[in-house]
Amino acid sequence: MRQWRVGTFSMGLSLLFLGVFLLLTQFFHWKIVSVLKVWWPVILVVLGIEILLYLFSSKQEKPYLSFDLFSIIVVGIIGTAGISMVFLQSSGIMDILEQGLKREEITRDLPEFNYAMKADIKRIVIESENQQSPITIEGTNDDVLSLFGTFRTVQSKDVVVSKPEDYLHVSQKGDTLFIRLKQLPYRMSEFYTDYSSIHTTILVPTSKKLDIIDLNNDVTLNPRDLKNNWTVNNVPAIDLILDETNNVKVSVNDTVINNSDRAEWEFSNTENTMEEGKTNAVLQKGKGGSAIHVFNSGTLELTNH
Repeated sequence: MRQWRVGTFSMGLSLLFLGVFLLLTQFFHWKIVSVLKVWWPVILVVLGIEILLYLFSSKQEKPYLSFDLFSIIVVGIIGTAGISMVFLQSSGIMDILEQGLKREEITRDLPEFNYAMKADIKRIVIESENQQSPITIEGTNDDVLSLFGTFRTVQSKDVVVSKPEDYLHVSQKGDTLFIRLKQLPYRMSEFYTDYSSIHTTILVPTSKKLDIIDLNNDVTLNPRDLKNNWTVNNVPAIDLILDETNNVKVSVNDTVINNSDRAEWEFSNTENTMEEGKTNAVLQKGKGGSAIHVFNSGTLELTNH
């Protein structure tokens, strides 16, 4: 006669019901967290019921309990692992891990943007929400503002740049045209962070006044045949190219000039000169003509062959 080992039947029954329940959660979206909390208490309840059934059904005067400890431990571990896997799937953590393992960085062209300047526009302001994305600004004799470039991101359906409005906001207020580069969508999790970066080139009509304000980007400026004044305020790093600019006056305030020995700068030794190397200086090329003002910025690198 086979001996009844407490735990074999109840653990098999528990595993059967758990499998059915986990299967149904995939269709009815039940809260798997509740199952994870009650799994071990349920095992104890089912095991207790089996013990009582054995005691009531036993014909022995002093029933001897024989436990199937291996089945109890294995079923408990398997059940916990199964519930945990379903929890990871339902909470989206498994999808995040899978996407992290399959991440692929791609580079795409930005949709080109062209804006025909109206006669009443006298000033252009460039702003940016992007951080640490380089911007190149060049002067052009055409009366059209153009913007093009590339963006680099992790391949995802969440990042879609199919038209200029996806990365650019343009608005005219009075005689001023405001250009704002948007921050592309990015995703943050406990496991990784996906950022998108933009490398932008902007062609600005040299006949218009230009203000570059409070950017968190490194900026390359090539004014070329400049006919109006440009102002740069609070920019981390500036690379100023004057190879094609014949008549210009560059004034620098509270900014570090990296290669000041390569040009004929006129320095102002004032009490306001900063200890970190920031200085005030003026450089004139040709007759002066238009002016480029740099204020309260990080560093200035001048290229002037």
